[in-house]
Amino acid sequence: MSDWTQIRPIVKALLENERNSSSGKYNGERCFITAYQLAVLVAKENPNLKGNLSIGGKGVGPDSFSRQIAWHLSQEIDGEYFEGKLEIGFFSQSGLDEFSFDGGHKPSLNEFSMFRLRET
Repeated sequence: MSDWTQIRPIVKALLENERNSSSGKYNGERCFITAYQLAVLVAKENPNLKGNLSIGGKGVGPDSFSRQIAWHLSQEIDGEYFEGKLEIGFFSQSGLDEFSFDGGHKPSLNEFSMFRLRET
């Protein structure tokens, strides 16, 4: 993975866009976006930033792009860069063993840490 200081502004812009867009709301409530989704969107915008890391998945281990993003964001919950407006949430593990994406990709629980920015 490239230096976090290169990735962080892209992630912040994605979180801001999610907070401000109609797609970032469900029944009037603000949505969270998972670390996995962020990894996919960052890699789509600039594939070189993830380096040789996979996006993620069950069994990939700690060296996936989504887990690196989740870890860095969790370290910045109260930090200055996000001005104390970063929130984190987690899915329950219940039923996760049976869950898979198309193509048989099995997500790991770490990919389901989710983030959003508080209202301004």
